[in-house]
Amino acid sequence: MPNPIMTASLLEDWEDSLTSQDSELWEEINDRCADFCNASPEEAQAFMDELADNGITTAEQFQDAMWYATSTYRAEAEFVQYIVEEIDPQDVPTYLVIDWQASWDRNYRHDFFTVKYQDITLFFHNNF
Repeated sequence: MPNPIMTASLLEDWEDSLTSQDSELWEEINDRCADFCNASPEEAQAFMDELADNGITTAEQFQDAMWYATSTYRAEAEFVQYIVEEIDPQDVPTYLVIDWQASWDRNYRHDFFTVKYQDITLFFHNNF
């Protein structure tokens, strides 16, 4: 198991090496996703690289694109249920059975992309 003090020191060194734009992005990631505070520099850079591969390179883009984060094993289904019930509340009859995963697979996956970090799945809108 890695030494938490050594990891924190390495992360601080990595943070000091960031450009101002990347530093702002990293700060925004930590503000919205507290789980990254214990990331290794490699994990942090890999996460930021994956964001960049999807067009997110600034803190503002991250703010606009980030919608949801969860650590459940059925993340996509939970996310669609969240959108339908919380973001766009509709009168869904209680007797109606909805296959949330099928809704993700058929409809929502085209508008969002996911990035995984450890056991967390983060959802980002494609049009930010």
